[in-house]
Amino acid sequence: MKIYAITALLATLSPMVMGFAPVPFCRSATFKSSTSLNLFGGKKDGEKGGGGGMGDMMENFKKAQEIGKKTQALQAELAECSIDGTGADGKVTVTINGQQKPKSVDIDEGYLGSAGAEELSTELTKAFQDAHTKSMALMTEKMQALYGELGLAGMAPPQ
Repeated sequence: MKIYAITALLATLSPMVMGFAPVPFCRSATFKSSTSLNLFGGKKDGEKGGGGGMGDMMENFKKAQEIGKKTQALQAELAECSIDGTGADGKVTVTINGQQKPKSVDIDEGYLGSAGAEELSTELTKAFQDAHTKSMALMTEKMQALYGELGLAGMAPPQ
């Protein structure tokens, strides 16, 4: 009997010494952690429903892949767009794409000959700002449409 008591005592104390909580000394008890239950879709006894964490994780992964593909397609579409901004009553035109990357600058030859450097710089800046504003509006519109299509309308960027 002394050997059994010492064995039981050591079995109870050794995990505490090693930093673990003691495990009840009972062979008939079975334990299921909530992690393993949720990971593989099980529920605790008496609970209704199914699904579990693994199924939800796979759905989220598929949704993330769909978002990634559609976002890449939108970025490619925006890269192909051309947006014009103007200054000096249309004598200065700046063209950028939907990703705000400059594509071209056109300056009327007559205006170029008559304008000073400071005036030309000011009108070029106005044209770039105009193109940028239009490009941002286009990108926001397309992003909101994408978010709405994916059911994420509440997460869409503000206009």
